[in-house]
Amino acid sequence: MTWRETWAAGIHAETKDLPDDMPLADRIKFVDGLKHKWPGAYNTSWGKKSWQAARRDYLVKFGYQPKTKKAQAACQTLPLFPES
Repeated sequence: MTWRETWAAGIHAETKDLPDDMPLADRIKFVDGLKHKWPGAYNTSWGKKSWQAARRDYLVKFGYQPKTKKAQAACQTLPLFPES
């Protein structure tokens, strides 16, 4: 399991009970607060990159628009979260 998949599993476990109609801004704040549950891996550069990728993969399902073309393409290639 890659770090990105590990982060995705953690995000999924923590957010599975959130309502589907939760505003995107609130969902972003909630997900951003989760990274502090795993501080060891987040202190590395690769940990930060993989966290951001898993975060983006999750938030795209709820209307988040990635900021770069590279990020947009990355979201389409690695479906880590089950369909709701």
